[in-house]
Formats: sequence, structure tokens, C-alpha cells
Amino acid sequence: MRDIIHAYSTWTYAANGSELEENDDVDHPPREWNDVYFKLLAWCLPGLTPKQAVAHVTSLPDESFCDATTAFLRNVDTVYFNDYGLQEAQAVHIRSELARRLMTTKGWLRHSRDRSRNIEIHLGPAIAVLFFSDRGFSQPAKCYLLPKGIDGLNPFLPILKEVAESGPFVFVAMVLLNLLEVAPRTAHLPLVNAAAKAWLTSYPDDDTFWVDSDIGRRLCSVMDAVFNIDPKAFGTDQPLRKDIDNLLAALVRLGVPEAHRLEEALRMLQ
Repeated sequence: MRDIIHAYSTWTYAANGSELEENDDVDHPPREWNDVYFKLLAWCLPGLTPKQAVAHVTSLPDESFCDATTAFLRNVDTVYFNDYGLQEAQAVHIRSELARRLMTTKGWLRHSRDRSRNIEIHLGPAIAVLFFSDRGFSQPAKCYLLPKGIDGLNPFLPILKEVAESGPFVFVAMVLLNLLEVAPRTAHLPLVNAAAKAWLTSYPDDDTFWVDSDIGRRLCSVMDAVFNIDPKAFGTDQPLRKDIDNLLAALVRLGVPEAHRLEEALRMLQ
């Protein structure tokens, strides 16, 4: 099967714009072919080097790159989380390379500057899959990992933290919370804290972000779930406690009732 991947590689990437400039678009990309090719590529990953796996994908123009990432990474996760021979280091490398390329796209940079609450048609599914979510046309993003899959999430937390801090806009917040809500763990707390600090810096007094978009309530619910399984992680001697106290105080001022309840629970630890 790898022979097929190699035989059709040059044509596939050329058809997706590999010979175009970064900001050019492909008029008629081979969408149905892409779905099949990138699925096969994912299943052929065991035995390929990381460079062979992603170098061509990351070289595509922005829109084609986003579409290829959506198709490819979704299948990579199927192979990895179902134990079909893909090694942890390779899975982490692939997601990291795709994430860092995504953060250079014009769409990502535009959203990071203007904090738009909408999301572009090619960018949205690519961001969603980075956070283990599916997003169809006009359909809200939904996490595809089950609690068992969340148990294998830890190796990916550093790159998820990097993406969340780089893109403090509503869609990133929503897909990250989709993921964290599946089965909150103590190990997720540094990611939760880093993302929340980035959001608070970008939206310090924004009721639309924190209240209308439900980000504040959902964030507090994730932290409350972690608190219920591991209260010691929120102790006054823990390195994240000061940041969490500052976050909750800000959310209380914004009128998020769940923040007040969690704040009161944390006071009981003192």
C-alpha cells in the first residue's frame, strides 16, 4: 500500500497546489480523491519517517493545507488511538508540525488579530481536528475522543497549550472546552490555566465572550470537575493556585455564578 502512496504522491500534492504560492488557492481541488488518499496515508504511517508523513502536507497553500490537515489528521487519530502501530512520538510529531503550520496561515493570523467570532470555512475544521473534534458544514464541532481516548491525551498537551495560547479567539476556546469536558483530569489543569490566562488577556471585560458564548461557565465546570477528583491540585501551596484565584475573581466580576461557587469551595482548602 505504501507503493500506492509513493506512486500518487507527486500528482496528489500538485493537484492540491504544491507548486503554487502560499497564499494562492486551488480552483478545483480533488476533494473525493483527497479523502481516500489521506486516509490511506494515515494507515501507512507505521514504517514511514515523520518527514515523509507531513513534509508535503505542510508545503501546500493555506486553504489546501487546511483541507488536507482535516482529512489526514482525523485518520491519524483513528490509527493511533486504536493501537494500529503508530508510535506515540510520531503521532505527537505529526500533530505538532501540522499545528505550527496552521498557526502561520493567513486565516489564523487574521483571527488572532481581530478576535472574530466567526470562523472561515477551511480554517474551522482544521482547528477542530487539532483539538480532536469533527466540524461539518454548518454543524457545531463535536469531540470524537471517548474517555478511554482522553487517557492517552497527555503527550499532546504541550502542543495543545501552544495552540490555545497562540489563538485566543472564540472558536479555539470552544473546541478546547469540547475536548476537556469529555473526561477532565488533573494533568489537564496547566492547559486549562494557560488557555484561560490567554483568554482573560484578550477579553478582560467582554461579556459576549465569557457569558454569552458560555465560555466562563464551561471553564468553571471543567475546573470544578478536576477539583472534585483531586482537591489537592488546587491547594494554596500549588503553583497554579494564584493564577486560578485571579481568574475566578475576574469571572465573578463578569457575573459568572459558577466562578463564585468554585471560589468559595477553594477557600475551604485554606
